[in-house]
Amino acid sequence: MADPRFPAPDAASSPAGRPRRSRGVRLGRVLGVEARLDRSWFLIAGLTVVMYGPVLWRVYPDLGWLNLVVALGFAVGLAVSVLAHELAHAAAGRRAGWPVDRIVLTLMGGHTTFGTVRTRPLPTALVSLAGPLANVALAVLGEVLLAAAPAGATGPWWALAQLLVIANWVLGLFNLLPGLPLDGGRVVEAVVWTVTGSEWRGTAVSAWCGRGIAALLVLWLVWTQQWRQPAVLVVSLLVVTFIVAGAGQALRQARLMGRLDSVRAEEIARPAMEFTPATPLSLVDATVTAATGDDYRGWTPDVVARDAARGTLGVLDPALAARVPLPERSRVALGDVCQWYPADAVVAPRTPGGELARQLEAGRLQWVWVADDVAPVTGVVHHEDLVRHALHR
Repeated sequence: MADPRFPAPDAASSPAGRPRRSRGVRLGRVLGVEARLDRSWFLIAGLTVVMYGPVLWRVYPDLGWLNLVVALGFAVGLAVSVLAHELAHAAAGRRAGWPVDRIVLTLMGGHTTFGTVRTRPLPTALVSLAGPLANVALAVLGEVLLAAAPAGATGPWWALAQLLVIANWVLGLFNLLPGLPLDGGRVVEAVVWTVTGSEWRGTAVSAWCGRGIAALLVLWLVWTQQWRQPAVLVVSLLVVTFIVAGAGQALRQARLMGRLDSVRAEEIARPAMEFTPATPLSLVDATVTAATGDDYRGWTPDVVARDAARGTLGVLDPALAARVPLPERSRVALGDVCQWYPADAVVAPRTPGGELARQLEAGRLQWVWVADDVAPVTGVVHHEDLVRHALHR
């Protein structure tokens, strides 16, 4: 499941506002959500055929090469189970008001990507639980159908049905384990977040739980000597790698959130001078020079404008302004060389850096105004300044 606040550890998705290259095969729209089959899925499908084909061949030697078709059917059925898991995430996310982007089936299962939103612990936990509970429900349904089948039913397709029931039990219960990047890890994150009031601390605790789960899996492999079985070893190493990588990414996000939330908008905002959009550039030049003794093209201060009729806020683009020749500056209006965003591109002076990051990502903004009840605009926070603070603090 993807985290709507930032790209999730198990999502490997692009942040909002950055162009993404489409990979794999487009499956179309399922319940209104775009679904794709990542190229890496074909690797796990091939591994499934290699693992289960020979097993079925030994049990049903008369079928010959048809056993490989049955094994491939298991890979496809497993993909359908993962799709049901992700659709449950998507449906729960929509109910929570999260904008759903797409579902991608990958090497290690799948992920659902959402648009960036401001969420709270309870919706995070509920959306996370929806996926594994959907697999548990499918497993229970499968058990009921198998129990209702005629006594003595056998054959490769019967074995396939049993494998898919087991697969849904594994998908559901394994994803409920309490550590990131598994869905159960989001529940741990939400609980710690609720108790401590710190979102990033919840992420850090859950990421360390994920690392603990990976360590326990390695110990199980060694203790039971399951590592001697090549198929079990390969699958286990893939799972351990997935958990360790996802937990590591979540921990890095937690550290980033901690640094961001230690700063307030007013502390990193560039000073601003407001003009009307119709103000000639020559007058802006003279006013800024008189007030600061410096040239505004150095981004100190930011020159801003408000277009009340269009409901937009603007910040002068130095590159555009620099292209206007000196003789023409008295005839070119400030509004013609501004970058414009909707009027909600504004934050309060005490807004934490984490909230700033979410608003910039959600709106695909390069900057936001900083304003309070006393002054119309006190400064401008640029995306690059927030990134610089997060990386170098």
